[in-house]
Amino acid sequence: MDQQKKLLQKIRSVGVERNKKEGFEFYDVGGPQEFLEWACVNEYVFHGSSRVIEGNLEPREAIDDIKASGNRKAVYMTINPILAMFTALAGGKDVGTRRNKVFLEITDQGVVRYPKPPEFAVGKPEEIANEGYVYIFDKVSQVDEETNGECLSYKPIKPLAIIRIKRVDFQFPIEKI
Repeated sequence: MDQQKKLLQKIRSVGVERNKKEGFEFYDVGGPQEFLEWACVNEYVFHGSSRVIEGNLEPREAIDDIKASGNRKAVYMTINPILAMFTALAGGKDVGTRRNKVFLEITDQGVVRYPKPPEFAVGKPEEIANEGYVYIFDKVSQVDEETNGECLSYKPIKPLAIIRIKRVDFQFPIEKI
């Protein structure tokens, strides 16, 4: 079964509502963190943004003083479900400085674990979106490079599915920097 069919089959099995907002299609999934953890184990990667992005995601240059890979012209994705949910709410908004510390492990049995409590912070917490979107991609066919859980595509890519994330879905505090 191809990755898109597998993903859509899983979406339907977890209780889903397909929605349209001015022509933009997305899914509301019951238990989005658990769903994204399933997706992570099954070779999917994520891009989170508060912005509605129709069609392909286009490579853009990010500015990152911490790591060299952050300065490439690419579509940036992550294997980490919680990080994707955070960027769905804080990415694309003027939240000021963003900081996150979230470590992910996948056991040999395919269980997602976070060995340390995740930490999230932004400069302007009042600007965090009430909802955002996690764009889901196939890790095998849509990722050109992966380093430490950060995945890059140097070409435009179309998401296989889009999941809406609501602020109430994100179970971790977001502190003020």
